[in-house]
Amino acid sequence: MARKNVSGSTKKEKGMAKREAKRPDKRSDLRCTPLKFRKIYDRLSDEKKALVDEMGLGAFQHLPNFYINHKVLIELVRSYDIFTNTISTGVGEFLITSEKVGHAFGLNCRGDLFEKRQKDFDDKLNDEEKQAMDLFKGKSLTFVQDMVKDCPIETDEQKRTFKRAFALFIQKSFLLPTSSAYISPIHFPIIRDIDNTQGRNWAHHVNSFLINRIKEFHDQGSQAVKGCHFVLMIIYFRERYDGKRLNDPNFPAPWIQRWTGELMKDKIKDEDEDITMVKMRIKKTMPMTQNQTLKRRNITVQMILKLRLIPKRCNKKGEQKEDKKKV
Repeated sequence: MARKNVSGSTKKEKGMAKREAKRPDKRSDLRCTPLKFRKIYDRLSDEKKALVDEMGLGAFQHLPNFYINHKVLIELVRSYDIFTNTISTGVGEFLITSEKVGHAFGLNCRGDLFEKRQKDFDDKLNDEEKQAMDLFKGKSLTFVQDMVKDCPIETDEQKRTFKRAFALFIQKSFLLPTSSAYISPIHFPIIRDIDNTQGRNWAHHVNSFLINRIKEFHDQGSQAVKGCHFVLMIIYFRERYDGKRLNDPNFPAPWIQRWTGELMKDKIKDEDEDITMVKMRIKKTMPMTQNQTLKRRNITVQMILKLRLIPKRCNKKGEQKEDKKKV
């Protein structure tokens, strides 16, 4: 039994309170985690990675395998104009389109659109696809991760099961992350016609979901930023430092093949420092309210009085000593 102190709270409760105080604002909670995806992908066998390439999702092997500083990502989300679909920054405006999302991740930006509602594709499922729906419906991301790692791929049916599990996993963990711990209806349309993943418009699927989630963040004050906001940083870095020409032969798609490792770390560090400096300048130039002005003036007056009443002088050892001035 945990021992309570005089104030009535246990040590465990105190520790939880400290962690809660250090936790950043929930409004800045980002769901897109490339590191989680890489940890699972790197453990796959060569045969499974070949199936991922066959699905048209092989470019995601270039995602960074380190923690991404959220400060830059959250500033890009806050700078996103949902009416013009542009990121407005001090160095220019950057238009976000489905085609650019496709170039960033090597995704197909043409083909059949994903169904937005589950009832739109339920009637199109065959018996095998209905069984797959029953297998993954109501399951958590952890279940899907284990399926991706442990699923055998000896028969064609097992290969299709792996493809479905991987498609759900990459959506839930990176491309279409949500706040729920379970697979959402938005992730299920890929179950239908899994052998034709390259014929589906993945870029539009990812971009439209991201726009709607950013709109929720701005308009409804959502606590978490859902969607693949990582793609905003790839497009921003590519167009700021490599130019805005879409089909530049010097920087071919997928763009994440270039923006990895130390290059991304250096640019994120530079952007982080720029954001900090801008915020400091804004804080200095921001007009204060009447209460803030009075509070600052009172503090200044108290400091002046304290300096007048407590002059500093040195003692025999050469150290500064404070004594109240005799009146």
